[in-house]
Amino acid sequence: MEDFLNLPKVSFIVITHNFEDFVCDCLKSIKNQTYKNFEIIVIDDASKDNTKEKIIDFISQNAGIDIKFIQNETNIGQFQSFLKGLKSATGQFVCAIDGDDMLFPEYCAMHTEAHLKNPVALTTCAQAEIDENNVLHTINSPDSPVKINENFEIKLKSYEELNKYRSANEINTTGTSVKILDNDKYSFASWHWGPASSAMMRKSVCDMLLLLENSKKLKITADKFIFSFCHLIGSSAVIEKVLFAYRRHNSNYSMANPVMGNKKYFKEHTQNKYFRNNKKIRSQMFKFIKENETYFKEKFNRANLILIYKRIIFSFDRKFFKGLFKSLFI
Repeated sequence: MEDFLNLPKVSFIVITHNFEDFVCDCLKSIKNQTYKNFEIIVIDDASKDNTKEKIIDFISQNAGIDIKFIQNETNIGQFQSFLKGLKSATGQFVCAIDGDDMLFPEYCAMHTEAHLKNPVALTTCAQAEIDENNVLHTINSPDSPVKINENFEIKLKSYEELNKYRSANEINTTGTSVKILDNDKYSFASWHWGPASSAMMRKSVCDMLLLLENSKKLKITADKFIFSFCHLIGSSAVIEKVLFAYRRHNSNYSMANPVMGNKKYFKEHTQNKYFRNNKKIRSQMFKFIKENETYFKEKFNRANLILIYKRIIFSFDRKFFKGLFKSLFI
């Protein structure tokens, strides 16, 4: 049977804006994946620096890679850029990668394996923290969805050496734990995952987001809406392993300092946006489903559609109430 079965294709949608110093490292980390059935769709969201030239140069030097380049004439944001990349994607799975992050070589293989073994819509993973100069700060990030206890020797001098170490000692997927986040237990509108680059999603689920009308007016963080929708439709799972490096720098969404103890520190505007998102996600998701009710009813049947509505409206937990309470004082 193995002779005529093909492994699924993965589409990496890389979104970048003014990341001239980081985008080539990101693309190189995708190129070096151990899992080879993938394509790259890199979208430059109207950068004002030399990001476009860096991408074109990378493509010219890597002719053997399946890579497409999309240049946005105006800045349309992360969510619109993701939807544009999704329309061009040909894989069965998709990843929305921030152009300043870096993936470890087994990222694609382990995410794909987790999906093949578990019928979920989204898988996420733990993260390492790096800075502007690719210096590794920690492999136990407080932003990871799970606490990691990996054997790690401080004898490494570069990202390449770190990859070699992982290749020799850690890529054996046997015994790697995957925690299923059932959407009845892990409620809608709470955050159970890592940042955008941590996740792989089933394209068949993400394609439903193309039904979204007036997506330019969506006032919610892109990964919040995308991940919440995937979890709502088909649950999610956490791979309890560090598979990518999240870069902290002065222009990214969260705090630039990667040393955070056991707390998740955010810039003031990020904190405010987080609380507002907790309040808006339900109404915006409900509106999206309602506007396309005929489609979702045909897709899932009436009983399951009612269940989806109930999860959006009634699935509360402590995190939601805590965020709602704090938002009253902002």
